[in-house]
Formats: sequence, structure tokens, C-alpha cells
Amino acid sequence: MTTLSIEQLAAKVTAWCDLHKVVPANGQVATDTQPRTLRYYRTLGLMDSPAGGGFAERHYLQACAVRVMQAQGLPLSRIHSMLFGRSDDELHSILQAAESQAPPELPPAAEGHSAPALQTLALGPDFLLVSRRPQLRLSEAKISAILHILNAN
Repeated sequence: MTTLSIEQLAAKVTAWCDLHKVVPANGQVATDTQPRTLRYYRTLGLMDSPAGGGFAERHYLQACAVRVMQAQGLPLSRIHSMLFGRSDDELHSILQAAESQAPPELPPAAEGHSAPALQTLALGPDFLLVSRRPQLRLSEAKISAILHILNAN
């Protein structure tokens, strides 16, 4: 998947949800995924920050997985605790389960678990940067420097 704008990502998530009849269980969420919904997911830490200014496959998987769990009537705080730190393969399995109309097989979140205020940034397919300061924003130069360090042999 190439890099998408937030509008393109919203349309792609909506199309997938329509195709697989994934509809939020409560009336508080629109059936169509809007760009503002994806921005809200970002602020809650349900989706990684876009790297390089665009959205990629991981963001698509995260947004669709959130929609699948909303279709089961789960609140966003619980969805966050269930999805945080999941690999692309795990997110993909949630979508596959929804496509076959089976419940996703994820370990349950710990009872009384409160989701921490964390910001995540995907640094490619192998690395995820997590910050306990969600208001902190890294410049492109800092991200490039981190990637240079991680990719040094």
C-alpha cells in the first residue's frame, strides 16, 4: 500500500467496513469513517502517527481493527488496551476474523486496566517508538536520525 492522505485512508477504511458489513454497535459513531474520526483515533493513541506526512498499511490495519471492535460494542478505552502494541500480523488477523464473521482471538485486557497516555510512532515495519509525553512531537530531522541509528549495521 502506498502512502495515503487522511481522506484516502478514511475512504479505504469505509469501503472495507462496507464490504464486510462492519458497523459500529452504538449510535455514537457514524457508519462512514471520516478524516476527523481518524484524527480522533490518533489523539487517543489508537493509531500511530503518520511517518513522512502520509498514512500507510499499518494505519489502515489499526483503523479497521478499531472499527471491528466498535462493532462489538467495546468502548474506545478498552479497544486501546486491547490493541496497543499489536503487530501488523495481529491486526491483520483481527480483520481476517471480521471478514469471516468470527470474533477476533485476542487475549483479554486486564481487569481494571487503565490505558496509559502514550504516543506511538511507527518507524517502519520493525520498530515502534513510544513516548510517555503525548504532547511531544519529533521533527523530521530527529526521526531521520533515529532511523539512521536503528538501521546502522
